[in-house]
Amino acid sequence: MAKKEYDTFVLTDLALVAEDKETEMIVRDLMPADRRYKYRSAYVFGMVSKDESKYPDRLWVRLGRGQLQEKPWSIKVIKEVNKIPEG
Repeated sequence: MAKKEYDTFVLTDLALVAEDKETEMIVRDLMPADRRYKYRSAYVFGMVSKDESKYPDRLWVRLGRGQLQEKPWSIKVIKEVNKIPEG
């Protein structure tokens, strides 16, 4: 199976991002099965690493103004969280 690719925005100093720890974050799926959903955002629990090969999928990191970081990180999405209340 091909690696999935995601991107996320980091609004703090990159050095403060918790690595190898389950964290809630917002990611965008860059490779959905149905192309109509490209760039769909989702809340997920995941673990990230600045080491590109540590986790199974690739994570592109963008800074607050959208500047793409040169080197991708890796991510393991543990589960998607539904943040929209049903009602």
